[in-house]
Amino acid sequence: MENDNGLTYLDNVYVVLVEPKNPGNIGSTARAMKNMGVTHLRLVNPPENYRDDVEQLKMGYRAQDITWKSRKFNSLTEALSDISLAFVSTSRHGKWKRDFILPEQAADIVAQRAHKEKIAVVFGRENSGVTIDESQMANYFIYIPMAVSYPSLNLSQAVLVILYEIFKKAGKIPLLTYPKTSPKKEFERLYHNIWGLMKSLLIREPDKGLFHRSLKRALNRTRWTNADIAVFDRACKQVRWFINNKTRDDFKEDKEP
Repeated sequence: MENDNGLTYLDNVYVVLVEPKNPGNIGSTARAMKNMGVTHLRLVNPPENYRDDVEQLKMGYRAQDITWKSRKFNSLTEALSDISLAFVSTSRHGKWKRDFILPEQAADIVAQRAHKEKIAVVFGRENSGVTIDESQMANYFIYIPMAVSYPSLNLSQAVLVILYEIFKKAGKIPLLTYPKTSPKKEFERLYHNIWGLMKSLLIREPDKGLFHRSLKRALNRTRWTNADIAVFDRACKQVRWFINNKTRDDFKEDKEP
């Protein structure tokens, strides 16, 4: 289905694989994407020469156009730098993984926002998923229910399930008007700006980095626009100026004459 700009909103959906070990999984992922109309594949530290790998070529039959134009990145932060909204697919719950939704719920969100924002669906390492720090970049975690005691799909199966739900919803939900969300690189810059300011105020960090992770998770729940970020940038700048230019006496209340 097409939006009012004549572009398929699936063109704004990006699949990101974090450090895939098996080139065959890259090929089968590309094939799943091809079936569901999604063409943008990003790879974080993929195997060398994966495009020419025999297993990749076999598993990615008729989807080599996706594999050949896939982009490589050195980190998930780099891969999501221009992305406004990131979903992370995971079967593991944990202290730093909250805001779980089902694939069909994710598809509803994509249908509302992909007409003008870049959206990524992230899939972690085959054996260990994403790290705690990487998980902090997720706006939502997608959980696929399964009728087994050990819920685990292979990589391309998980990709296919989620993209199928997104494909089904394409163009079927009336578009609502939302302000455009800033890309992840702007959110990361804002977070480091706020965290740097808090450290300059000598706020103590508990063990294991719990505070800054909680702060980032809380900030990540907000739909940040460029205007929002500009306001907080200005606020941080004003607080820094105040800290650098005021003396302790300035904090005392004026005495009555």
